[in-house]
Amino acid sequence: MSEPVRRGPYAKGVARREQILREALAAYAESDSSGPSLRSIAARVGLSERGLLHYFASREELLIAILAERDAADRARFDPSGPVSELSAVVENSAHTPGLVRLFSEMAAAAPDPTHAAHDHFRRRYADLREILEGMLRREATDSASAASASPEPMPEVDVAFAARMLIAASDGLQQQWLLDPTIDLQSDLRRFAELFTWAVRARR
Repeated sequence: MSEPVRRGPYAKGVARREQILREALAAYAESDSSGPSLRSIAARVGLSERGLLHYFASREELLIAILAERDAADRARFDPSGPVSELSAVVENSAHTPGLVRLFSEMAAAAPDPTHAAHDHFRRRYADLREILEGMLRREATDSASAASASPEPMPEVDVAFAARMLIAASDGLQQQWLLDPTIDLQSDLRRFAELFTWAVRARR
């Protein structure tokens, strides 16, 4: 059975909400790391700040909706059936929107609070990302195993500075995921990651 066509005030409200989110992303793309104010986003769609928040349950709900819209745009930039290395295209976009990176960090810090609007969003986000990446890595492992004898790929460069940055990133990121999903073995995961990079640094030498 097909989904009923939405008409009237509901459809207009959905369209207005989508317009707000598009303009919010554009505003973040044009701003520095401090990000745009809600007032400036509202002005882009001809609303007051109060009128802007009429379309969302709260200020936090609006900010999470902006991050969700960013995530949807990011997912469109890479092919889940392609190589994991293509994820760099997503990070490339983040480098041009420091305000969104800051917003992400602020909302991620608030996410462990189960009463905060960010909580459910980040739980779903990390679970979805893990599922996508696990699938990509499984395919790459299968492809590389079948092609290893024909054309073995050289080991990527892993220097100590790169390894140090990755260990810090892994430690910080794992703690964030663990707060949202306590089933993660934080100590074991970080130990295995450290062993992997130690092996890689030694192998390059």
